[in-house]
This record gives sequence, structure tokens and C-alpha cells, in this order.
Amino acid sequence: MQLESVRTPSLVERVFEQLRSQILSGAIPAGSRLPTERELADRLHVNRQVVREALKRLEFLELLEVRHGQGAFVQELSASSALQVVEALLRDPAVVTRDLLDQLLVFRRHITLSVVGLAASHRSEEQLARARRLLEDEAAEGSDPKRALEIDLHWNALLGEATGNLMYQLVTNLFTKLVARLGPLYYNEDRDHKRSMTNHRAMLKAIETRDPEAAVRLVDEMLRYSEERIRSEAQRLETAGLIGPRSRP
Repeated sequence: MQLESVRTPSLVERVFEQLRSQILSGAIPAGSRLPTERELADRLHVNRQVVREALKRLEFLELLEVRHGQGAFVQELSASSALQVVEALLRDPAVVTRDLLDQLLVFRRHITLSVVGLAASHRSEEQLARARRLLEDEAAEGSDPKRALEIDLHWNALLGEATGNLMYQLVTNLFTKLVARLGPLYYNEDRDHKRSMTNHRAMLKAIETRDPEAAVRLVDEMLRYSEERIRSEAQRLETAGLIGPRSRP
């Protein structure tokens, strides 16, 4: 374990993030027993209460299992049921690999296609009106990559809401955060704004006519197109050492 001395007003957050990063990257492997609270406090130059609160947050994410009288043990990532872990995986460049992105993109596609199908079937007139306004915003401002990303985030949230299913809406909220983090990999000057507009117009028509099959076909094509570009950019970043294990200072 390589732990840095912590000197910041947000001590609990910094200790939590440092330990979480090392757990997610595998620097502290699953099955390992963490040092005691006293030992961690000494290494990090903080008091035991700070360490205790940070460990509680890791336990809440199910990244740690605290065994009475034995200590805190690192859990397998696959054992966690906390959606926040998915978002956390993209926070640290050292954790982000092309393989991880592949898994996230495949997962996103399968969930998003279900969301779009339900949204086309269950959308309300008020939600449809908001979708039309988003398309107008995209036509006016979508050539700017930053604004295009903001508009797409609103699209994602609206589609989740339109499913009428809270569970899908919660997962869509997670994907909205993931898209925000992945944004620079796709929402850049190379993005084909005209293609995006054409696809969104067709998707809106499918939603207007309550045609879930057409909506799913369109979004599947859109996702696969963006995935190719995200993977290509991720390969470039990994080769340059900006993501993956080699990016750790």
C-alpha cells in the first residue's frame, strides 16, 4: 500500500477517496485485511475518527466487510450491490481501462434500449413537448460539443422519466452521470452534429407515434456509432498513458 499524508479541510473525503481508489484499482486486492484504524491514522496523519468515518463509507459501498474482532477486509467488486461503485470506477484514470469501458458500454446499451422502448410506449404529452424543445435546442446550439453534451444529458434523464418505472429511472440517472464523465471521449470537435440531429429527429418521430421497435432500432444504431468512437479515443488515451494503470503518478 502506498498512502500519502493527508492535509486538507475535507479529511474524511480525502481518506475515503484514497482508499477507494486503491481498492478499485486492485492496489489493495480483494481479501486483504486493512491496517487497523490506529495504523491508518498514523500513516495518513489524521485522527482515528476521520479513518473510522471513511471506513464506514467504504463499508456502505460494500467494498469492505468489517468483521468484529478481526478487522476490515476488502471485498470483491462483483460482491457489491451499490450503484455508486459503477460511477466511482470512472473517477480515477488509473482504474479506467479499455476493458472496463467495453463492459460499461455493453451494459449501458442493453439498459438504454429497454428504457427507450418503454419511453416510446409510456411517454406523456408533457414529456413529448419537452423532447421537442430539446430537439429545438440541439438544432440551435448542438454544434458546440459542450452544449451538445448538456442536451444529451437532458435527453437521457427525460427518457428515464418517461418509462414510468422508478428502477429504470434510477439506473438512467446513473448512466447520465456516466455519460457526463465519458463526454470528452465523444463530445468533441470530431462529433458529427448533423448525423446526431438526423437520428434525434427520427427518434422523436418514433416516440411521437408510440413505435418502440423503431425507437429501439434507432438508438441501438446511435449507441454503436458512439461506442466505436469512444473505444477509439480510449485506445489513444491508454497508449498515451493518460488512463489505465500507467497513468498513476
